[in-house]
Amino acid sequence: MEEKDKQRQQFEDYSFEVVDKLFKIYDGKIEAMPENERDVVLIWRLEADMYNGGFVQYFCNWGFNNFEDTQKVLAKINAKQSLNIITECEQIISVLQDDDRIEALWDIPKYLPEYLSEEQDARLEELDEMYWKNLDDILLIGYNYYLKK
Repeated sequence: MEEKDKQRQQFEDYSFEVVDKLFKIYDGKIEAMPENERDVVLIWRLEADMYNGGFVQYFCNWGFNNFEDTQKVLAKINAKQSLNIITECEQIISVLQDDDRIEALWDIPKYLPEYLSEEQDARLEELDEMYWKNLDDILLIGYNYYLKK
């Protein structure tokens, strides 16, 4: 296994350990964690959901405050491409922010098609696909930022 692959794997394993701590030690309260561990949880959430169902799944699972905190983490670790992608995605779906029918985050996918043009819908899909290309190599950045001694 190449050294960079080992480093990616180390950060991924570390992120699972930190997420485990979130529940075992901090009772699911991310705000109670040390900053670096909070960052890692935010990265894990982003990576897990973006690769599973794309931005809408990520946003609906974690919400706007988590999104804003993740933007700060991506800026801090210099993951500019990922930051730009999720920022544009949020700008696209923000058309729903004043819709009174949105009572829960998972109402967003239900009403989003009413708001988006074909071009906007296609752009959201394109942005997910851009993220999946792993332009920033977040796991390697995470390793270098949080684990490299």
